[in-house]
Amino acid sequence: MSLRARILALTVGTAAAVLALFAVPLVLLLHQSATEDTRQSATDVAQGVADYVSTGAVDADALSDYVKRINDRSDTYPVEVVLPDGTSVGASVPGLDESDPDGDGRRGGVRDNDGDSDNRYGDLRPTSQAQTRPVDGGELVVIQVSTSDGPVWVAALAPDSQVRQTVLEGTLLLGGAAIVLLLAAAGAGELVTRRLVRHLSAAAETADRLSDGDLTARVPDGGPEEVRRVGAALNRLADRIDELLVAERETVADLSHRLRTPLTAVRLDVESLPESERKDELEAHLTQVERTLTAVIHAARRPQREGAVAHCDPAAAARDRFEFWAPLAEDQGRDVALDIEDGLPEVRAAAADLGSALDALLENAVAHTDEGTAISVVVARGPGGAVHVDVRDRGPGVPPGAVGRGRSDRGSTGLGLDIARSCAEASGGRLELLTVDGWSVVRLVLGPR
Repeated sequence: MSLRARILALTVGTAAAVLALFAVPLVLLLHQSATEDTRQSATDVAQGVADYVSTGAVDADALSDYVKRINDRSDTYPVEVVLPDGTSVGASVPGLDESDPDGDGRRGGVRDNDGDSDNRYGDLRPTSQAQTRPVDGGELVVIQVSTSDGPVWVAALAPDSQVRQTVLEGTLLLGGAAIVLLLAAAGAGELVTRRLVRHLSAAAETADRLSDGDLTARVPDGGPEEVRRVGAALNRLADRIDELLVAERETVADLSHRLRTPLTAVRLDVESLPESERKDELEAHLTQVERTLTAVIHAARRPQREGAVAHCDPAAAARDRFEFWAPLAEDQGRDVALDIEDGLPEVRAAAADLGSALDALLENAVAHTDEGTAISVVVARGPGGAVHVDVRDRGPGVPPGAVGRGRSDRGSTGLGLDIARSCAEASGGRLELLTVDGWSVVRLVLGPR
């Protein structure tokens, strides 16, 4: 799991845990509040009917119509009225017809109540305090009204369904608020994470660029203190690598120059020898050593902007060297062709090194084939992201052992193949000798950047 995902998971998880801790007491409180509100609403409905009955001038038909209107207006809190003679009007609520659990013969478990003995409400009949008890499906609210004909019971049901609906609505509202809070926490975590990861990604990108040979890459200054310390350490490391490379190149170049003096003395001694085959071999060896020293000095003096790992466009290098050699080949009556595939990636080789390798191979093709022999250069994409640079001719080809010995069997020193082989191997590739459709092919397999 990435650092960004870990921080987001921690932020959202912590927020979710806090919300869960608050959710349980909030739901319990919501349920208690919904129960009290439902009970109070049922009590208000029952109290209104009881007040109507307490006027004392209501007959059974008018009371039935009144209760029916109340129930039709809202069926949430059904109301039932039981008259002194046992007649019931209105809805049928559960538990009202049950006998008193105490066994005193009074309905609904509500005792007689003389009501307001001080008659402070004038001619209104006294009513009892609202009594509640649990029944199937909710709570029953019962109020007794004392009339001249006997007690009248007014009952209203506070249903559990209303409590559940209120709790559900409140829970959904709390859930929506929780989701908003989680999204806010995720947004805040994303903002903090993005700022942190951005600076870490910049440091990682700089490290990648340094590993690819871009010694000018540096980590920008920014971010938390710990990230700034990592960036500063990486920048100091890059500076140190740069210094070491410069010192190494200067040392190699200096040593190579120092070797030229004894080599010059050896060449003078060899030139003073009488003409013989042995002398020719010694001069050829000295020429090879001098060319190797020149290549070492050239590599050591390579512009530092190429970095520790050089790279170039193989298509541009091949086109440049082909245009250099094409006029000479045409003067010799040769058919020349250049075939370059589009969209080739950069290769892990300096442009100068690849140009030298192509010069060596084209020179061999011109020098060791008859005039009029066709020559072509083909640059194409190979497997695994490699690039194939082929120098082809219609001649007899290069003996396979020439590459391994570093010299050819055709009277030359074989340095051209050695230069080409070194360039290919330095890029992580190889040099191959092939025959393709009648063409003798020397192929440079160059590794990608």
